Amino acid sequence: MSDSKTRFLNSLGQARQKSMEAIGRKNLAWEKLLEISRQISSLDLDAVLKLILDHMIDMTGTCRGLLMLVEKNGSLAMKRAVNMEESPEFHISRGLAQQAVKERRLIVVEDVPTSQVANNHSVVNLGLKAILAVPLISREKVIGVMYVDSDELAHGLNEVDCAFVEAFAAQAAVAVENAQLHLKLKQDYLFLKEPLDEADRFDMIVYQSRGMQRIRHAIEKVLDNPITVLVQGESGTGKELVAHAIHYQGSRKNKRFVAQNTGALPDTLLESELFGHRKGSFSGATTDKIGLFEIANGGTVFLDELGEASPAMQVRLLRLLETGTFRRVGDTTDRATDVRIIAATHRDLKAEVAKGSFREDLFYRLSVFPIHLPPLRERREDIPLLVNHFIEEFNRKLHKSIHLIPKQVMDMLINREWKGNIRELKNFLYRMMVLSPDDRLNYDPTWFDPEQEPVATNTDETPDEKAFKTLQEVESDYIRYVLKAVSGNQSQAARILGMKRTTLLARMKKYAIKDV
Repeated sequence: MSDSKTRFLNSLGQARQKSMEAIGRKNLAWEKLLEISRQISSLDLDAVLKLILDHMIDMTGTCRGLLMLVEKNGSLAMKRAVNMEESPEFHISRGLAQQAVKERRLIVVEDVPTSQVANNHSVVNLGLKAILAVPLISREKVIGVMYVDSDELAHGLNEVDCAFVEAFAAQAAVAVENAQLHLKLKQDYLFLKEPLDEADRFDMIVYQSRGMQRIRHAIEKVLDNPITVLVQGESGTGKELVAHAIHYQGSRKNKRFVAQNTGALPDTLLESELFGHRKGSFSGATTDKIGLFEIANGGTVFLDELGEASPAMQVRLLRLLETGTFRRVGDTTDRATDVRIIAATHRDLKAEVAKGSFREDLFYRLSVFPIHLPPLRERREDIPLLVNHFIEEFNRKLHKSIHLIPKQVMDMLINREWKGNIRELKNFLYRMMVLSPDDRLNYDPTWFDPEQEPVATNTDETPDEKAFKTLQEVESDYIRYVLKAVSGNQSQAARILGMKRTTLLARMKKYAIKDV
């Protein structure tokens, strides 16, 4: 065989060997892609982003990288970074990433020093040798971008299989979108807890007094505009109910209503709850968190007991009201939100401003449209309506059919002080109904206040001694119907009766009361 023919066959064999090796590498690469795709199918967004970026750096043999997602306003927000932080030099990375998003294609620079980007001062400072940016596209929509680069001469981008990277990016986009959808569904579960008939809440403002008629007219005027509302009134007057009515009868009724008591949490936790936080911004912040102002975008945020807010929280709320923007805790990016704020407090905020404990500028921002709810003692004509309303509600809850209210009982309810307003009335009626054994609303003042006088009944007739019972008979009857009301639970009956269980057992033996 001639030398030329031998060389030809050898070169042919070498070519075949290289081809087989290339096919083998490609098969291994696609097997790796399949393995990675299984790994990134997690529903935890933070875990998905970490896996995607780690695998991208490993596949491309680069030194560092970042993953950015497209925000609602179209901007790119960095979500994960490896060996890279926000810095003045970061704009070269962001520029190429934005180009990849805009052109919807993979961009790779294998030899940076000889490329056009070499003229950029940042590239010189960073000593970059290779750069790659690939968009994450799902259902024809760009949802993010991955960026990696290297400052080492021996990088892997000159051997990267672009088709493989694009296939990985497509799988990554699906994984990210699934995780985002799972996060949204989880938030919906946590925050959309309102009953289906919330739109009827407006009708739950029970009234006939002129004062409440004025409140109703005031509510109607703010239903279809985003004006900030400040609801003031004593505790228990129904401030949150007014906020519900404004939201669910207004133009924002199809969006979220979320409520937060600003006095119920420490300042750091309240800030995170309202504005959200970035992972690692404080101890315990293991994942990114979306705050209520972001969750309720387009809807309503009800801030109860705002008079309890700290000076620092007041500053952040003022900025939100003035600019419509906020920052998550630990973040450097402003976020916009369109929420209506309804604030409520039992404090006199004007007096708090005068004392210097509440910001004057925030007070004027909040009180653009003030609504003052009167205490129950100033709307006693509404009490019979409220009583009937709550009795209907508790009949359903307790599976009872109480429909008779003695006049002296209603008179007592109308004339009682009600320092806790509607909330106290509601709880008072609930206990009365628990202890009423038949279809009649019973009342014994000792159930609530041992020092209160019994309900008087007016009569001109001479009392008949036979119509009265002895104290022992009254006590025996009372113990019997309390036991019946609690289905024979002796411990619960003893608590209601204000005695020890052993005392109750002794009385039951004395009056021959058997287990109910």
